[in-house]
Amino acid sequence: MQFDKDAVERLLGMNDTQLRFLIKKLATEAGLDLSSFNISSNDISSLRNALANATDEDIAKAAEQLSRLKKRKED
Repeated sequence: MQFDKDAVERLLGMNDTQLRFLIKKLATEAGLDLSSFNISSNDISSLRNALANATDEDIAKAAEQLSRLKKRKED
């Protein structure tokens, strides 16, 4: 998944269930186990707020972090 402004817009267009599923999927792909976490509606709301207010620099940092996590898992 390429993480850029278009991706942010697609994420913001998802309903809460879809966004929660995607978060868990990305975490699993990065080697993180979120099974003991309950992602609440408040968490999703906070995530939407953060995404809506993300700068280009924020998006670039997040993309780099996702890339590093993916690479670390592949090693």
